[in-house]
Amino acid sequence: MAMPARQLEWETPVEDRVAILETKVDHIQADITDIKADVRELAQKIDAVDQKLTQKIDGVDEKLTQKIDAVDQKLTQKIDAVDQKLTQKIDALDQKLIQKIDEVDRRLTQMVDAGDKALGQKIESLKDSMAEYALQVEKAFSAIRLGRAYDRIWWLLMSAAILGIMAKAFKWI
Repeated sequence: MAMPARQLEWETPVEDRVAILETKVDHIQADITDIKADVRELAQKIDAVDQKLTQKIDGVDEKLTQKIDAVDQKLTQKIDAVDQKLTQKIDALDQKLIQKIDEVDRRLTQMVDAGDKALGQKIESLKDSMAEYALQVEKAFSAIRLGRAYDRIWWLLMSAAILGIMAKAFKWI
């Protein structure tokens, strides 16, 4: 297949193109110079704003520090005063409680001593009555022993009499 011939188009010569680029480079350089000036200006403005803000922050920091120190001193004084008052109240209450406890201890000791004395007297009276009771029991046992001895003797005599009667009846004797 055959192709039609193309027409050759002439390119713009290189010198023309370089000239166009040079004009554009000059324009770009001017723009860059303007941008550099703007950047320097912005840097100066930023530095000025930074200095102003730093001064303001330092001023606010100093004021807050002073206020915090003042509040700290006031609160410390109030806390110390409250602490002192509460300590005095606690000490007074402690003294009252110690006095009441001592009084209750004294009363309970007296009551225990009185109860101990009364129990001692009751125990002594119980000892006396137990001694009397033991003596009575001993007398009763001796009477019972004597009675048992008499019973045995009578039983032996009766048994002997019955055996004697039986021996005569069966003619053993």
